[in-house]
Amino acid sequence: MPRLLERVNFPKLVTVLAAIFGIALGACGLTALVGARFNGASVLPLGIVELVVMVLSAVGLLISLTVWGVASALGKTAAGGPDTIRLFDDSDKTKS
Repeated sequence: MPRLLERVNFPKLVTVLAAIFGIALGACGLTALVGARFNGASVLPLGIVELVVMVLSAVGLLISLTVWGVASALGKTAAGGPDTIRLFDDSDKTKS
């Protein structure tokens, strides 16, 4: 399980899920506005799809935030790369 947590990019995942949730929320609001203004039966399938997308993205957002929080509390999200990047080797210091 820790190897899987190291491979998941939680900030990107949370950003994408939050963007999807926001877009679906806005589209659902527009669909409700159009449905109330005109014939509501014609936009009902679109509204149902938007609600499903909103619910799925909200559940995914909650799960990913929970796993991210637990993983960071346990300290299992460390990147696999080196801690510091050296621009010059130690041998460059001894040459002068």
